[in-house]
Amino acid sequence: MKQLFYFLFIFSLISCGGNDSLNEDIPQNNPSDLEPKKILTYLAEMPVSTGFNPDWYYEFFYENGRLRRMNGRLSKVDTGSSSYYFFDNDKQTNITYTANQATVQYDEPQNGIKKIVYSFQNSKLIKAEIYNTQDEVYQIKNYSYQNNKILIHTKWYTWDTYETYFFDANQNLEKSEKLHLSNSIETKLTTTYYMNFDQSENPYKKLYLMNDNFFVKSLSKNNYRKISYVVQDLQNPQYTPGSGQSEWTYQYSSTGQVILY
Repeated sequence: MKQLFYFLFIFSLISCGGNDSLNEDIPQNNPSDLEPKKILTYLAEMPVSTGFNPDWYYEFFYENGRLRRMNGRLSKVDTGSSSYYFFDNDKQTNITYTANQATVQYDEPQNGIKKIVYSFQNSKLIKAEIYNTQDEVYQIKNYSYQNNKILIHTKWYTWDTYETYFFDANQNLEKSEKLHLSNSIETKLTTTYYMNFDQSENPYKKLYLMNDNFFVKSLSKNNYRKISYVVQDLQNPQYTPGSGQSEWTYQYSSTGQVILY
């Protein structure tokens, strides 16, 4: 556990520096980045979660090279004894831009979230302020960067998470680590490994603000086709860690580009 405490200390030092002013524009999307019009939910999400349904797909709308709207939302419904997923094609998520911020606004609250305001500095995402249905900031994410790493600290009420994303020499994700704390006590550590990358261009580069899943998918140069994860209960180390995996089977065009719809 000493390594985890050391990581938290170093992370706090990094996050406190360099964010005094937000004078830079938000990053301009590379004109060559793909602009997918539709993506099947089955391919965008965990296949084991959604199953294949040709009527379930996200739809994207762009303006001047920037994403402006996404139609479609996947929701998990808990019944007490079980749970299932439901997809609504008509739900909209809109994005507006200013000099150094982008605001993601939901037409209806999503998991208690009304909107998210992202702030940028030196063309990098540095902060996300998450608003509840009372239009109050109740959760904040701070982003910082090291060589081949992205670090994210999320704070809400008495809970914290510290995420680290590690990249290989090919600019693809190798693994991520997510440490959970409650009242400053470490409770859980989730380690995820990203594998079996293709050589196709990543179609999620312009979609990364839409949700956490698209953010992770956007980070790599190419597309991972398998993940595995291990979940450790840090308060009960005698328990066997939980684990699982998921795989995607993609089709490709004659030019080698992944087909998502």
